[in-house]
Amino acid sequence: MAEFQELIKNFSKCRDYVRDFFVYGFKSRQDFTSDKKSARTYDDERRRITSWLGDYVVEDLTDQSSRGKVKNISLQMDSNLLDTNPLFAVWKTKSFTDNDMLLHFYILDALHDEALSANELADILSTDYELAVDTQLVRRKCNEYVEEGLLIAKKQGKTLLYMLGLTWSELCSEDTAESLSDAIKLMQLDSPFCYVGDTILSSIHNENHIFRIKHGFPTFTLEEEIVYALLSAKEDRAYVRLEIVSNRQEGKSKTLCGFPLKIFVSTKTGRRYVCMYLIKNEKNNSKQYIDNTPPKLKLQCARLDQIKSVIRLTSHDTDEKKWAQIEAAAEAFPDMEEKLNQNIPYVWGVSFGGSKTKVVLTLHIDERWAQYILVRLRREGKGGTITKLADNTFCYEKVVFDANEMFPWLRTFIGRIIDIRFYTMDNEQNVGAENRLLRKHFYNDIDSLYEMYGIKE
Repeated sequence: MAEFQELIKNFSKCRDYVRDFFVYGFKSRQDFTSDKKSARTYDDERRRITSWLGDYVVEDLTDQSSRGKVKNISLQMDSNLLDTNPLFAVWKTKSFTDNDMLLHFYILDALHDEALSANELADILSTDYELAVDTQLVRRKCNEYVEEGLLIAKKQGKTLLYMLGLTWSELCSEDTAESLSDAIKLMQLDSPFCYVGDTILSSIHNENHIFRIKHGFPTFTLEEEIVYALLSAKEDRAYVRLEIVSNRQEGKSKTLCGFPLKIFVSTKTGRRYVCMYLIKNEKNNSKQYIDNTPPKLKLQCARLDQIKSVIRLTSHDTDEKKWAQIEAAAEAFPDMEEKLNQNIPYVWGVSFGGSKTKVVLTLHIDERWAQYILVRLRREGKGGTITKLADNTFCYEKVVFDANEMFPWLRTFIGRIIDIRFYTMDNEQNVGAENRLLRKHFYNDIDSLYEMYGIKE
């Protein structure tokens, strides 16, 4: 039987378990094994998470009549009280071998003042450090460090040479980090790739005792690997394939192919989305494409916490006709970004689908005692227009792609709503017929609330 190891090689598996415990919470052993996961796998992952995040693991023993007493596990933390993100510990759990450690220091030392090839490095490691290592292993390790930014690779004739990305003195110096320590303390709390700040503080033996974030979202750090891959692809205008697994579909996966354009972040929930530009007439597992026709493009968003992998596609991964379409779309990348910027004002959440709808909300607002409602409309209305129709009567109007995304916000005004209407918009932004189905949907939601709480109209 294999011995239990606290360190891991596959970060994505650990990320799933941490997210399940923290975001969804109160998961028992039976909940995981019912999703076709083995009981031993659950036990191993629970032990790892308890070891890494023991102070934040909460065990709740509940009595369920059908299953008897069940132990539910969750992660609980209050961002108001955190001086750093406890989930950074998850990034410090990658397993390594003795050779990994030796090669790390020996390679950096050997390259401190010159550029060397993999063959030359292997010879130096053998003669100067008495470490017999295969040239292919050295080359693979150096290429990993090039991807991480520790090394730089350049061609000299047919030979690939490796050199330090920073000078040796820059790698060893703590002066710069010390002089920016306060800025780093703030950055490591609530910014993209904030784990870097935590690593810098740890390296200079410093801690944050200054800043707190009132509404922080620690789970950001679980998605940073995916964010880095997406932003790198955007920078290179690369076409990628995303593997997406929905939390509601018991592990069933689907793929989404396109060009990453932007990362959207919800300030209310902390949930993040990537906005992709898709080739509309692309068909999965099909080689039927329209020749000499520019690709039709559309925008679509995907949740980062459901993305399992980001894979860059090349001409070797598809047929010639499809690749020609992809290249044509890549050439139009500035136009994609421009179209995104033009459409953002009409997006309430993250949906770009369908034709535009004009929402007209008439409210009764007591101007003497309820000025805060007008403040809310201006602050939360995302650029919608507010018109005073009469004393204590106001009209809010907003054009959006998907009015359904507005429903949770619109329902917060129940008790003040005089009337609500939805109108379709044509391509010239002219107001068309009323969409009675949306209006009926909105009022059906209210009727469902009455029924749920046993309230008679």
